[in-house]
Amino acid sequence: MIPLGFSWGAFFVYVAAICFMVLGGFWGLFESRHPAFLAPILLGLFFFYLCWEAVVEGDDAVPPPKAGGQKG
Repeated sequence: MIPLGFSWGAFFVYVAAICFMVLGGFWGLFESRHPAFLAPILLGLFFFYLCWEAVVEGDDAVPPPKAGGQKG
């Protein structure tokens, strides 16, 4: 399998999209006073949690390398 690397550009685009979704949900909630706009707010917070787990908390899941530098 091809190993995937981390991209700061993609990370910032993802975080910006989350911010637009949450802020748009708040704007729609305040303008319309309709509870349906809680959905993008809650989804944005959930996606932010997934992003947090992938970036910050993901370091513990990597096993230490084997002694001797051998693969397999």
